[in-house]
Amino acid sequence: MPQPPSRTAFVFAGGGSLGAIQVGALRELVRAGERPDFVVGASVGALNACFFAARPNSEGVAALEDIWCGLKRNDIFPFTWRSAMGWFRGAGSLFESTALRGLIERHLPMRNLEDAALPVHVVATNLSGATVCLSRGAAVDAVLASAAIPIAFPSVRIGADHLMDGAIAGNTPILTAAELGATRIIVLQTGYACSIDGPPNGAVARGMHALTLLIANQMERDLQLIGGKIDVHVAPHLCPLDVSPFNFDQSAALIERAALHTRAWLDAGGLAKATSPAELEHDHASMMMGPPAAGGYDVVSYFANGGTPIEGSIAFTATYDGKTYLFVDAANRDTFIVDPARYAPQYGGRCAYAMAHGSDVKGNPKVYRIDDGRLFFNLDPRIHAQWERDLAHHIARADARWFATHAKT
Repeated sequence: MPQPPSRTAFVFAGGGSLGAIQVGALRELVRAGERPDFVVGASVGALNACFFAARPNSEGVAALEDIWCGLKRNDIFPFTWRSAMGWFRGAGSLFESTALRGLIERHLPMRNLEDAALPVHVVATNLSGATVCLSRGAAVDAVLASAAIPIAFPSVRIGADHLMDGAIAGNTPILTAAELGATRIIVLQTGYACSIDGPPNGAVARGMHALTLLIANQMERDLQLIGGKIDVHVAPHLCPLDVSPFNFDQSAALIERAALHTRAWLDAGGLAKATSPAELEHDHASMMMGPPAAGGYDVVSYFANGGTPIEGSIAFTATYDGKTYLFVDAANRDTFIVDPARYAPQYGGRCAYAMAHGSDVKGNPKVYRIDDGRLFFNLDPRIHAQWERDLAHHIARADARWFATHAKT
């Protein structure tokens, strides 16, 4: 009996500003020749899914990247006196959806979901908590409904349903894609801020962080529910990640990091075997990421590219002096391995000024100087300026203190 034809779905999960990560992954998947039969999206993933469905090619991905790189928080979450007064008067949401609607209308090149070049399905949640899959009708309304984060945005009425964020429903778009007939699913996840030092600032930011954790847990559970019946491949998350889903200032960096990680994942055969639920368990220690040295920056890049540091990738790592370093490519990794002491930051990455004064303080890899072929970090620009006022003296004192307490035996 002939087997039914394979049907591939791209699934775009939610995650606020971390939706930029999906764009980097999408760029590499398209570059690798992946062409889905349909796409499914929820929350910010609905926005990305619709834009990609309208222009499902590398040019469309590039246009989507341009949109993301130009986004500011106020483009999505504009705080106005009108919205503030509405909240106090019981409007039910902190922000109006007018700005988001305008953004979608300006850039989305289709009026209705069924007009897309690629079939697209948008997942939202009704007031009873059930999943609602939208496949026809006004695309703008569908995206607004799927992205209607409770408290942040008002719900959207479509037909008889008052709809809100798709991530609230009991399932992720993975199960919806399976119900729609996918036999092969590629998930473009957003992940979550796994390395933040404390709760994000503001109620909305904290709520969105909680939502990303919910999505991650649902994804792991849904893979268990599918139980190997369908091949599901989950593109890699970014780790460590300290960007709040309410922060839209890091889109360009997130896109590039995601592209780098996805390319490495593809090259390593990421689509050759299905992702298991166990692979989604987040463990920094097992990933040698607890956290990486130099804040994840490629220490070789400090000495090249005009001295501008570049974030490394978990695909290219090397260990030195008990720390794991990340690199942008195999060439930089191998350069480091040949002579790690030449490239590793002085004093184990600690603040050079603090070390000169007998303190042990973590340095900031973004506040640095290369002097006489040695890489130094400092705590902040103010401390760095004090350190540079008497550079030779401070280095001599720091060297003496460091070697007195960390001399190799």
